[in-house]
Amino acid sequence: MSEILQPLYARLRDALRGDILAGRLRVHDKLPSEHELVQAHGVSRITVRQALADLQREGLITRLQGKGAYVSAPRTTQALQRLEGLGEALSAHGQAVHSQRLSMKRLKGSPDVVSALQLSPGSEVYQLRTLRYVDRLPVSLNESHYPLPLGERMVRLDLSGRDVIEVLEHDLGLRVSQARMEISAVPMPKLAAKWLQATPDGPALQVRRVLLDDEGKPLQLETATHHADRFSYQLTMSR
Repeated sequence: MSEILQPLYARLRDALRGDILAGRLRVHDKLPSEHELVQAHGVSRITVRQALADLQREGLITRLQGKGAYVSAPRTTQALQRLEGLGEALSAHGQAVHSQRLSMKRLKGSPDVVSALQLSPGSEVYQLRTLRYVDRLPVSLNESHYPLPLGERMVRLDLSGRDVIEVLEHDLGLRVSQARMEISAVPMPKLAAKWLQATPDGPALQVRRVLLDDEGKPLQLETATHHADRFSYQLTMSR
């Protein structure tokens, strides 16, 4: 029985995929340009673009306008089915989550922050900035704000490798009953790009979350900026 030949774009796609999976092309490596792939494989530019489009849909590469295609880092996916921290959600899949504390400050809250925490205008808050890793790869820059009494307790704790929800409930005896979340696509801020090894103004996923206790009192406002190529949410909905 003769072997069925694949279309040219599929053969090129599979060759590049094999290089990525075998480690010959590593995370963040730049792929040859479209012109170089045309010359090296004797195919048309349309064939090259079709092969690259398939690899991008698989999440294996990222294509940046005017800069070319790069090997993507492995993607982390969190299922949004119940209120839980990232560490709790990923531990069942054998993935380890760690946080590096970058700064902890007491400062005057912005109007947006004090409104979200239901504080009086001009109130001071604690601001905690952390870099979160999944399997030692940076995936998000997190900026959290706490009311003063709670922030004074949080500042004394080691949060590395632990979810905030776990710390609030187990260490501080508070009950987290619900969260308000807003998920947006935004340009990558310069500060986040520095820590996430990303391109400034490139694609980013920003998640704003307010944790509430049983009485509806805000405990924490967190804004997490994710590397869009490394993180996604998965939702299951019923009708």
